Amino acid sequence: MLTAVAGAVAGPQLLADKAERHADEAQRAAGILNYNSQMQYRPMGLTGVKVSALGFGMLRLPMKGSHVDFDQSVEMVHRAIEGGVNYIDTGRVYMGGESELAVGKALANGWRDRVYVTSKSPWWAMESPDDFEKFFDESRRAIGTDVIDFYHIHMIMHRGWREKVLPYRLIEKMEKLKADGKIRFMGFSFHDSLQLFKKVVEYTPAWDFCLIQHNYLDYEYEAGVLGPKYAAANGMGLAVMKPVRTGLLANLPQSMREALASNGIVKPDAEWALDYLWDIPEVSVAVSGMGSVADVEENLKYAAKARPNMLSPEEREALGKAILAYRNAPGHIDCTGCYQCIPCPHNVAIGYIFAYVHNNLMVHHDKARAMADYTVSMSPIQRGDPASSCVGCGACLPKCPQKLDIPSLLKTVAAEMGK
Repeated sequence: MLTAVAGAVAGPQLLADKAERHADEAQRAAGILNYNSQMQYRPMGLTGVKVSALGFGMLRLPMKGSHVDFDQSVEMVHRAIEGGVNYIDTGRVYMGGESELAVGKALANGWRDRVYVTSKSPWWAMESPDDFEKFFDESRRAIGTDVIDFYHIHMIMHRGWREKVLPYRLIEKMEKLKADGKIRFMGFSFHDSLQLFKKVVEYTPAWDFCLIQHNYLDYEYEAGVLGPKYAAANGMGLAVMKPVRTGLLANLPQSMREALASNGIVKPDAEWALDYLWDIPEVSVAVSGMGSVADVEENLKYAAKARPNMLSPEEREALGKAILAYRNAPGHIDCTGCYQCIPCPHNVAIGYIFAYVHNNLMVHHDKARAMADYTVSMSPIQRGDPASSCVGCGACLPKCPQKLDIPSLLKTVAAEMGK
């Protein structure tokens, strides 16, 4: 009798376990690479593959002195893969080239077959069109792979588009790599205006995917909230970088944290940021930089719940309040980063300086971090020159939809940053 009762009690659980196993087998049969039932997967545009909702961004790895801590980085990547991550994002210039080496070490001994690997070709480092193939071969050797799954033209901006991408015929070179089977999918990463984004997307139907910066503060910044929809309308998969805005949204000031909690919903700062992206149906993968195994564990936990249209009306309202708290910070410049003001005749990186460097400083008061964004992340050939390069010509004034007094504000930032 006891045996019969025990069997009756165990029956529903056994059926549930069996159903879950069948669901897992169905997902594997559908061709999901590195499938894990605790991870969510999304179509990467029309590529025919599904990528994990969480991608591992290999730009903010732990350091040992002046070099990447390869042992810890490998441990982190392995844990992410064990948790179902199948998208590893790196670039030729990340961390002085050591990011690709870290990927190569992590994917040795069979791990490569469980993930899609990305890398990026830096146009600004090219002195001739032949450098494209050279950089590609360097990336393959560093990663230890014959084929790169998702290959980007790195960081397309107005200057690079005009001076390198088109004259060097980089898009045609990407198409040849794909035709030769050296890459599976071709795309680009982007840091400029929505208008240029549309132009790049429309340049060729051969694009398979793109990578843009987006988060709940950057509603109009660069490609903005319309970028995902435009990419999807053109059949492209969409990866999103900097979901926590290079750390700001993972360590919020008290005013923004209180705004998020104002409707009685309490979540970790980083979870709010990732949930915002996963809520957007067009987002294929949120690429998150992680610096420790603890970061990986936390992000895996959040990714297990990732769903399109996952936010409640109360959560959307709370995010709106947090945005207002950010914009109401003393000293905030009401620049959306729309980039209508560039190119500047004197190459000043206006939108980036206001929307990213200055406004982050006003809310976080982290001068060292602001200086790093201003001097390290803002090279003249990519984003432009510092605020002190402004000569007050006023060419930007009629272009600004916010009607900002840009020359005067640049003088303020130049004094604030010391250059």
